[in-house]
Formats: sequence, C-alpha cells, structure tokens
Amino acid sequence: MKYLKYPINFKSLLKGSQENFCKIEESIAYNIMMIVTTSFGEIPETPKYGTIIWDLEFNQHIRKRDWENLVQKSLQESISQYEKRLILEEVAVSLDEIDDKELRSSIRRKADIIVKGQIIESLMPFNFHTKLNISPISQ
Repeated sequence: MKYLKYPINFKSLLKGSQENFCKIEESIAYNIMMIVTTSFGEIPETPKYGTIIWDLEFNQHIRKRDWENLVQKSLQESISQYEKRLILEEVAVSLDEIDDKELRSSIRRKADIIVKGQIIESLMPFNFHTKLNISPISQ
C-alpha cells in the first residue's frame, strides 16, 4: 500500500512521480505530528481531531504536572481515535524550562512528546519523538 507524504506536491503527483509516497512509519509519524500541531475545532469536519495543547497555551495558572497530564491524556485519546494503524502502547509528555538568556525570545518552556506502539500491519515497533516550544505558559 502507498501512503502520501506531506506536503503533497500535486504537480508531481499528477505526473505519476513516486516522490509523494512514503512508508507506513513515516505516514503514521506525519499523522501524529498533525494531531500534535492541530487545535480542537481547527478542522470543522472533524472537531475532535487535535490536542488540548493550544487551549492551554496561554493558561498561566496551571501547574506543570497538571499540564503534562492533560496533554498526555488528550494525545492518547486523539491518537487512539485518529491513528487506527497503530497499537498505542505509551504516550509520554514532559514540560521543561528553557533558559531565556540562551534564546533571547518569549519562549519559556519546551514540551517533549514521545509516542510508542506497534504498527498493526507488521507488529513492528513504532517510536515517535518531537519537541515543541510553548509560549508564554510561564512568565
């Protein structure tokens, strides 16, 4: 089976080029990254696609542990619902402080997201890891 790679180059796709296709692992990773970077309601046809990260971005009164738990639960639910090619085993989220002197920006924290599971089709292990800069969660 062929899986589309994002962003799609429609010009080469119409010419029959294979550059728009990827392996299942990459396709699953693309979908998880889309879930991570999408806020609830951003896609009107699928309002529950995404995560709570963007609803919490400007909440300065939430504790770090509560933020991590809410985001972890949100990701687990969304990935389970919208990535059916994966047997989800673990979703881990940690929020770390960033030294503002190094960056000279308004970014204050970094979210570290890890997703582990098995690809249903092959039962091969799947690992996804990304980091997001979150601002201005703490001032």
